[in-house]
Formats: sequence, C-alpha cells, structure tokens
Amino acid sequence: MLSDSEPAAPAAHAFWCERVTFRTIEADEIAEVRRTSAPRPSDAIRQIRVDVRSLAPELPPLERHRALSWVDGGGCIGALGALHRGEPCGFSLSHRGTWIEWTVRPQAALDADDRTRRPG
Repeated sequence: MLSDSEPAAPAAHAFWCERVTFRTIEADEIAEVRRTSAPRPSDAIRQIRVDVRSLAPELPPLERHRALSWVDGGGCIGALGALHRGEPCGFSLSHRGTWIEWTVRPQAALDADDRTRRPG
C-alpha cells in the first residue's frame, strides 16, 4: 500500500476522475456523470476502489468477483502504474442493468513560463 507521503507524478499536477453511468448495459444513453480531481495517482485509484467496493454487495457473483479482483488485485495496481507513466486508465462493470465506467486521466501541469508566454 502506498503511503500518504507519495509524491505526485512529475508530469502531472492533477488526475481527472470521471464516473459515467449508462442507463443500460449497452451503454447507449448516459444517466449520470460524476467528475472529480485528485492530486496523486493513489488518490484517484482510491476513489474508484471505494466506489466499486460499495457496489460489490449488490453485484451478481461473477461480476462481484471481477470487481473485487480489480479492487484487491492486479487491476488497480496496473491502473496506478499507468497513471505514474502519464497514461489514462479505467474500469467498468454492469450493475442492476446499467453500465458504469470509471476513467482517470493525468492532467499536464502548466509552469509559470507556460502561463505567461504569449503566442509568438
């Protein structure tokens, strides 16, 4: 487990987190979108883990096993690694006839020079 003193990935200052719930398992119509940001990769993955774990008791056995395997196993570790490499990651599952997708994308930091530089 990562400590709270984990430094942010050097190429990003925030991680854009999104949870999209579709009305059906076919992912044809969006029912809800939630967006947040996290300062570190571990915080972003923790948001997904907490969310998935809260849904797990309501999932059918096969989907519950898949969800908890991601939460407690290699899935979230692989996602964390992707964020540290500056790559996006995600997870999805079906829940009560809906389809839910979580994604996290690193957001590039702007330094003071980038903010003050005018197009030339």
